[in-house]
Amino acid sequence: MKNMQFRNAFSMIELLFVIVIMGIVGGIALETIRQYYENIYRTQEYTKRVSQADHILDQVSKYFENAISSSIVNLDRGTNTGCYGPPIDGDTNDYTIAFVAPDQDTLRVVGTPGWSEDTLLMPNNELNASDANYAVANTVITALGSTLRNSAIYDHESANIGACARFNWDDAGAAGGYPGFHKLDVAANPISSTTIRLNADNLANDGKRKYLLRTGYAFRVQDNGNFTMYSNFRPWANQRYTAATKINVLGEKVAHFYADYDATDFMANDNLNDRGLVWRLKVCMQGLDADLNDSIAETQTICRERRVHVRY
Repeated sequence: MKNMQFRNAFSMIELLFVIVIMGIVGGIALETIRQYYENIYRTQEYTKRVSQADHILDQVSKYFENAISSSIVNLDRGTNTGCYGPPIDGDTNDYTIAFVAPDQDTLRVVGTPGWSEDTLLMPNNELNASDANYAVANTVITALGSTLRNSAIYDHESANIGACARFNWDDAGAAGGYPGFHKLDVAANPISSTTIRLNADNLANDGKRKYLLRTGYAFRVQDNGNFTMYSNFRPWANQRYTAATKINVLGEKVAHFYADYDATDFMANDNLNDRGLVWRLKVCMQGLDADLNDSIAETQTICRERRVHVRY
């Protein structure tokens, strides 16, 4: 009887064997479940960061569309400061990208726009534009927190000496003024609807393509991954983007931001090639490493591109 009971029960070895098998099966099941949920998380994060990159490109494109192509430059990177010139295709260093853009707010007024790019140079260094209303421009710019007095006129006829010096990104403006920029002498000449006077520092030329400038713009990826836009600073007044009074965070978890163009479209011929260039904007979001931590490793970043027609 005792022998029959012994044969109908499990031995200790058999029980240990069953427990080991169940542990292995349970471990495989847990690993499968872990990988399943990890893949779900990775997919959700990938989708979310692609959407974030597209949203950033949507915002940035609107500013680049109105930029002056020849003013787009790479500024400081990392702990190094200075101006590195126009963006170059294939340069993957992280820069602060900056430019100036013609004022668009005063062009949207009902009736006569606030400024015109087609002007005549009159005596006493005055610009006359019969199809503009500079008084309206002053009203609009004042409502935006500045004045026409703090603005400048960009003259495309000025000597093409390079974007860094031309737009004072390297702080190398001479005492006689900054090439390409003409400060306004509003105090000596009250604003009329069709005429404004330039400072005597720089004499403008006759012709077209004279743009009213209100602010500079700069875009930078911070060390914490925030993608930040700077505005309300004036290169023609020797202000760098660090003097900006308006700073907006446009996105988070950004690893890199690049801007470049097809060099064959830009042949240093101002009359033909520095207007209407197609620029490539590229935003790379932080990816996830094997432990699901944020990573800026090139093999793990999530990048999106956008082609933008820069009109000026």
